[in-house]
Amino acid sequence: MNDDAFHQQVKIHLPCQKAIESGQMNRIMKELGAKLYYDTYAFPRFENGPNWQSETYAGVHLFYDGSEVSAQDSIDTILLVYPLATIGSEYMVPFVKLTKKLASAFDCKLVLNDSLVSSKDILLHCEKLASDLMQNWGEEPGSKYLRILIEEQYA
Repeated sequence: MNDDAFHQQVKIHLPCQKAIESGQMNRIMKELGAKLYYDTYAFPRFENGPNWQSETYAGVHLFYDGSEVSAQDSIDTILLVYPLATIGSEYMVPFVKLTKKLASAFDCKLVLNDSLVSSKDILLHCEKLASDLMQNWGEEPGSKYLRILIEEQYA
């Protein structure tokens, strides 16, 4: 699973079959709802949420030949990050749908914990982590108290 007891992030790697130029990447990212933040992308939530929750439901890190690059560069891998602990569970399905759309648009595979997966596998993984939070901490993803627990852990 992962070493973070609060399951703060779910990381999905999307290795592409070929390099993607920045212009094509920008067009597709924008079509899918991404916002460009100077040198990388993120997918903002659909409405304003509580101030303790994440403002985005997916962060994007871009890579080329194993090194992180900016949005102005060509890429060959996308790392999509879901802030599981700090956003409500209602964003799980949109995140999973986004992974599928990106994989299709960029001709990528979906990789979770070094294994090829399907979008269904990603949803099951997220649900399992949410269950773990509820069983071990008594809190659902995105709750204010869970955010307090996380902040106290790293204070």
